[in-house]
Amino acid sequence: MLFVYYIVFLFLFSVILRPFTTLIHELGHGIPALLLTDKKVTLYLGSYGDPMESFKVVFGRLELFFNKKPFNWNIGLCVIEQQTLSINKQILIDLMGPLASLALSLVLSYFIFFVDLNDHILVILALFNISTYYDFYINIVPSSKPIELHNGTAVYNDGRQILDLLKFKKAPKEYSVGAEHYNNKDYSLAAASFEKVLHKGYSEPIIYQLLVSAYLQIKDNDNALRVNDLYTIKFSETFDSNDYTNMGLIKSFSGVYEEAIKDYNKAIELDANNSLAYNNRGYTYNVIEDYESAIKDFEKAITLEENFAYALNNRGFAKIKLGFKEEGLADLEESMNLDGTNSYCYMNFGVYHYDNKEYRKALEYFEKAKELDTTTYLLDGFIQKTKEKLDL
Repeated sequence: MLFVYYIVFLFLFSVILRPFTTLIHELGHGIPALLLTDKKVTLYLGSYGDPMESFKVVFGRLELFFNKKPFNWNIGLCVIEQQTLSINKQILIDLMGPLASLALSLVLSYFIFFVDLNDHILVILALFNISTYYDFYINIVPSSKPIELHNGTAVYNDGRQILDLLKFKKAPKEYSVGAEHYNNKDYSLAAASFEKVLHKGYSEPIIYQLLVSAYLQIKDNDNALRVNDLYTIKFSETFDSNDYTNMGLIKSFSGVYEEAIKDYNKAIELDANNSLAYNNRGYTYNVIEDYESAIKDFEKAITLEENFAYALNNRGFAKIKLGFKEEGLADLEESMNLDGTNSYCYMNFGVYHYDNKEYRKALEYFEKAKELDTTTYLLDGFIQKTKEKLDL
């Protein structure tokens, strides 16, 4: 009988109590992240970022992936989509996970020591309390041992991340200014601020990452390449999936397509759920006229990110070039409904009309694309070809 008693408690601890304390810890991160950002927050229970072996629950901007094997629910991960946050916000989000565990521990301790309960309930609460204190301890004490995530990258525990963030408090004030400009999509001003940070000798990886991204946003490929070269020399051994995606995009815009595809391959190898890497690789396949491969990538990107306007637009272009014009047009129209300011979508509408020999209509779309973004890749060539058809 005593053996059965212990088996029941072991089951409660491993299948109910540990998963619940892990969930409390991750919600401690996730709820402040929802309040402090305006993008998606994803919590994984039972894995370090694997959505494939999990069932999904969605509450607005909060996604939860529960691993299908409950005995794995003693680990978890919080992923914040918004990449740039102030240091204080990042510290708060990191700190709230352990504090949520500690708060639950204190509540349980009160019931254990100050409330008259029967012995069975006391044992359960004691086990529960051990689990919550354990969560607090292993997360708040800085550890030098990295945690390997599902995508092959590594992170450190909350305590170590908080220590690293405190180091950023020593960064020049231009870092916070640049981060604010970046969040407000003022990428030119962000780039100028981050350049000042580098010139002052503060050369952490995040500065290079943000600077490369800012230059790519404003289509300044030369400066993006310059900064990425410096970043590669210093930190190539720590590159993650996003780094390879950005490097691939620089090479795509530089016309080095095969090298770009290699970078996207590496990005996907590191993170099989990087929808942007699939989209950008597909875009590069479009440019080299490998439309079948391109469509496969766009479909994967759309599977990973619903309502991905760029991927829909790019898939529409590939379908048009393969002769599936009406299917392609439907993709372009859906993309336009999702994002009516995308110059590439207008350009691809122009391609549709150009291929139908409706050159004046095509030129209207090309000029609208030019009006939206003068740097739209390959657009000038389409305009020139169309004007030649119209003898302009």
